[in-house]
Amino acid sequence: MNNPWIDKFRAYPKVHSLLEKAFSSELFKRILRGSFWNAILNFFSKGVSFIGTVIIIRLIGKEAYGEFGMLNSTIAMFGMFTTFSISQTATKHIAEFRDLDRPKAGRIIGLSFLFSATMGLLIFTIVQLTAGMLATNSLNAPHLEGSLRLMATGMLFGSLNGAQYGVINGLEAFKENSFLGILLGITLTIMKIALTYWFGFYGAVLGMTIEPFVTYLATFYLIRKLLKRSQLKIMFAGALKEYKILFNYSLPSLLSGLLIFPTNWYTMSLLATNKEGGYDDLADFNVANQWFNVLIFITYILVSSFLPIFSDLWAKKEYQKVNRIVKNASATILAIFIPISIIFLIFGESIGKIYGVEYTGVGILIFVSVFTLIPQSLCIVLNNVLVASGRLWTSLLVFAAWSITFIGLTFALLSYSSMGLVISRLIAFVLYLIILFLVYRSYYRKSKLQTQII
Repeated sequence: MNNPWIDKFRAYPKVHSLLEKAFSSELFKRILRGSFWNAILNFFSKGVSFIGTVIIIRLIGKEAYGEFGMLNSTIAMFGMFTTFSISQTATKHIAEFRDLDRPKAGRIIGLSFLFSATMGLLIFTIVQLTAGMLATNSLNAPHLEGSLRLMATGMLFGSLNGAQYGVINGLEAFKENSFLGILLGITLTIMKIALTYWFGFYGAVLGMTIEPFVTYLATFYLIRKLLKRSQLKIMFAGALKEYKILFNYSLPSLLSGLLIFPTNWYTMSLLATNKEGGYDDLADFNVANQWFNVLIFITYILVSSFLPIFSDLWAKKEYQKVNRIVKNASATILAIFIPISIIFLIFGESIGKIYGVEYTGVGILIFVSVFTLIPQSLCIVLNNVLVASGRLWTSLLVFAAWSITFIGLTFALLSYSSMGLVISRLIAFVLYLIILFLVYRSYYRKSKLQTQII
């Protein structure tokens, strides 16, 4: 192939040959396009969100931010039930049938919308009925009842957004989604800051409620254009015929989600209701956790194409190639996150000062949270192999060990407040990594041996 950019590497034959092979593959180009636009969207949206969050923290104060973080965590936990992993399910099946069977793809889109709306309404009703009990007994903050009810409205539209993003990704409209995400990121961040400036804590709550509604309207407009371009229609008639995809693909993911969100929420609630520190300590944890959430997107971009590649190689019994990718990815993760961790170890306290003088001493918490990204990122790589090989239930059982360890250690180290929580999470991920590695090595050796026998 004649590519001026690749020709610059002719002095390095191996690199030149590798690039030629890669860019001659249409599959590689599709993966590269998706990863590139997802990276652009993530870099921008995370950056804008980070700046907006820092401003909001300084506007509402430390204890209020602790309460605000707990509200977000609670709504995220319930939101997990509304999505039922429908976004990932829609992405997979729409991509599979958009050209081969357009009526089926249309029914899957219809099913995705119907199911997300139904689950959204159901969970919205549950939150409305239990908001008082949750605020009083679980959050130890009865005054948050009204805010919890209001944010549940946003959760309803967030459920619909999950299905809509699944359709967009299934149609591989990464470029259009990136432009829309950037526009929404700027607009909605300015709106949330303005509402917080004018109305304080309740303005921040209102902003988080309005955000998914505006996102829903803009995303639905984009989907209409994409469906017309792809000659697809949303088909509600006969949509229930496709119900099996919800349970064959979504159920294991849902059960994993049942561990992730409640575990994180419960450990945070233990810290929030701890008499020694309470929401003041939770605010420290939320600041450290913000860096954890911002930097983890590096891993997700790195592994965004791993699942389909692992699935293809495992089906072809090319296990050595899978193992080589795992090794290279692991080395890349270490090369990225070890230097980043060292930077936060040295400058963590200075970085913590951007949140205000109330957060003096938070630097070490930020460092531990960032360092935790190393075992977690390695776990994400290995878990992709388990999923690609069809071992979803094994993946779920291993993850259950992480959940039990995290909760148990949080109880044991609660006297150390926010530091106890971040240390508990770090140890839990290290144990999770060890178990995952042993499971992966066992499956890899067995599969490799079977191939040699055949």
